[in-house]
Amino acid sequence: MDIDDPSVPAYVPWYRKSTDIQPYSLSTLLTSQKEQLHCTACFPWTTDSLDFLWGGNAVHDPQLATQWSQVVKKWAGAIAVGATGRLLIFPKLATGKSFAVSLSESETNVRIDNIAWAINTNRPLEPLIVFTVTSVIVILDVSSRSIVGKLRGHGGPITSLCVHPTQPHLFATTSRDFTTRIYDLALYPVQVPNNPHWLPRLEPSLAGPAHGLHMCEPEGEGIGQCVAVMVGGRSGGHKGGVLCAAFHPSQPLIATGGIDRAVKIWRIPPAVYSPPAQPRLAREDKPLFSSDLLHKARVLSLSWLADDIILSNSAPALMRRNQEDPEDTYYEDGTVAVWQWLGYNRFFPPGKVPQKVMRGTASDYRNSESFKILSAYHLPVSPDAVARCHVYRSLTHSPILLIPMGQFIRAYNISQFQPRTPPKYPADDLAYLTRQMRLGGEREQDNDPKTPSERGSKERSVAPEDEDGSRGEENHESDNDEKPPQRLTTNTYPPPAPLANLFEAVEGWNITTALQNGGPAEVPNVVVCEVGFQGRVIVGVGGGTLFIWRLRVD
Repeated sequence: MDIDDPSVPAYVPWYRKSTDIQPYSLSTLLTSQKEQLHCTACFPWTTDSLDFLWGGNAVHDPQLATQWSQVVKKWAGAIAVGATGRLLIFPKLATGKSFAVSLSESETNVRIDNIAWAINTNRPLEPLIVFTVTSVIVILDVSSRSIVGKLRGHGGPITSLCVHPTQPHLFATTSRDFTTRIYDLALYPVQVPNNPHWLPRLEPSLAGPAHGLHMCEPEGEGIGQCVAVMVGGRSGGHKGGVLCAAFHPSQPLIATGGIDRAVKIWRIPPAVYSPPAQPRLAREDKPLFSSDLLHKARVLSLSWLADDIILSNSAPALMRRNQEDPEDTYYEDGTVAVWQWLGYNRFFPPGKVPQKVMRGTASDYRNSESFKILSAYHLPVSPDAVARCHVYRSLTHSPILLIPMGQFIRAYNISQFQPRTPPKYPADDLAYLTRQMRLGGEREQDNDPKTPSERGSKERSVAPEDEDGSRGEENHESDNDEKPPQRLTTNTYPPPAPLANLFEAVEGWNITTALQNGGPAEVPNVVVCEVGFQGRVIVGVGGGTLFIWRLRVD
């Protein structure tokens, strides 16, 4: 086929076609009456992943490249699913024989809510799965099907887990203890605290996890070590539980969002990428950016779309109708916003080496306004659905936003979001107030020595009231009497939404749960979904059911 032949139609990907098509079809539906499935993680790498993993250094080793291809061939299409009390692995898009790894007897009723694939640089040919059980991190070697690490450290339940896109031995966890912790799988747990001392004491401090320090007991067993903590607190950290985090794709940055409505961008300490011989926990308490002006409620998810552009979404916001009645409230729909961090080039100037000492100012970590909202919409869905939104980003694929809607998934091409309409400028009100401005106001008239009769020629005469209480017509027809512009008031609540509804303003694709060749009459609602395998597959779970959609081939 000659690609230069004008008679040959150019290939158009599905996310640039009409929304009337069905880009994905449900190919697999696995249901269990005993299992409750909560989260998924698709095997994320291909044979070409060595070009960017660890800075592309591994691609120069021919033997490693050959062995890596064999590893990818073995685990391509593998799906890890977190259930209640155990972890399930489905090879080859659930067409191979699955296996399960059960937790201890005391954890049989505990949910696995966060899961991700990772790699230890000491053994790059043995993929790992990292998952969380309440406040404990568990590391599984999928080849041997054995637990190779358990780590403690958080002082509260872990809320999210993410792996670095180019350094897969690094992963971050967020928690309701107000902190974000970064771990290194190539290191080993600290068994004895190695904290700095607080004067006047000379021995190491035992303040514990809440202050970003080592606890007074061993960190864990096996592999993995906490190398940095983004500390919460009034100095610059989160003032509530942290709910989400996202590594920057190329710079030493991590973004976090939490219950305090704040989005923060932190510098990852250099010691994370070059750990010292003597393990020392790095602490960051002042981010490079922090603001709670982007959203009105807790921030549920974050995703980097470009070097300085982030997509974030929030839960519905509790609003008050009447300020005098605190019980008279309503909920305003949550929001999804695409915004630009304006301080990125200040810390990472183009064409220059970033400074070794990177510190923001008080205006950066105390409710910064160094951002620009590019696009924003309301999400008229429940908080659980907003929390489960998934963003797929690839260098060869437009960014896709997935929203689970129960019996179907709504997919949006984020590049089709429209620019935010700027707020209407009150030009009429401002012009009227400007013309009414007087120096001195009423006091100028009171201090005027002229008599009322002398000022009468300059003042507007007032006609007597008629019997019906109205003034004379000459008062209404006066040239000097300018009426203020009428202002629209509303007595209905909730008032009109300040942003457009995403479902009405942007066209999207509906990915349904209907099988091509029949299927069960009723299926549970999809509560979690993600795009995997270079955009060719969508995986979702709900109740005890695993859904697998495949991209249609035209």
